[in-house]
Amino acid sequence: MFFFRGWSSLAAVISVATVISYLTGPISLMALKRAATDLERPLTVPFMKVIAPFAFVCASMILYWAKWPLTGEIILLMIVALPVYFYFQGKAGWAGWGRDLKAAWWLCAYLPTMAVLSLIGSKQFGGHDVIPYGWDMLVVAIFSLGFYYWGVNSGYRSQYLDEREKLAELEALPSVSEA
Repeated sequence: MFFFRGWSSLAAVISVATVISYLTGPISLMALKRAATDLERPLTVPFMKVIAPFAFVCASMILYWAKWPLTGEIILLMIVALPVYFYFQGKAGWAGWGRDLKAAWWLCAYLPTMAVLSLIGSKQFGGHDVIPYGWDMLVVAIFSLGFYYWGVNSGYRSQYLDEREKLAELEALPSVSEA
């Protein structure tokens, strides 16, 4: 509470941070579907190729509607947390860090872009009205779709999926007592 002006300010920050966490869901799902086509899926949702980008655009709109300067503050807060991430990456020996960074680069570019769009967007959402109301949401949707496809295409098949596949093969082998 020390860093916030009150309870409502803290609740707003938490809400926007939660929206940012929702952004990764549609991209993760579609990247996994693309990178692990052989993975068994007990549940499939029809039209996910339409639903996932729509969900990402909706979450982007909610982030935009959170208004400037709150969007900028949240992104700054995330940047301040990066040393913690780097500490734990260093502790783990930076294993796979380059590949992970390449896959997450879309998010590193997306967040500042959303902050700039929020800053120059319409005054109804706290911006400087460089992009007028109505057009601002169209611009956010177009940028969001671009970042969505970038994120989906930057996903990769991780070692954990390969380990899961090997484990499933071992479990499928008959045990000594069955033989």
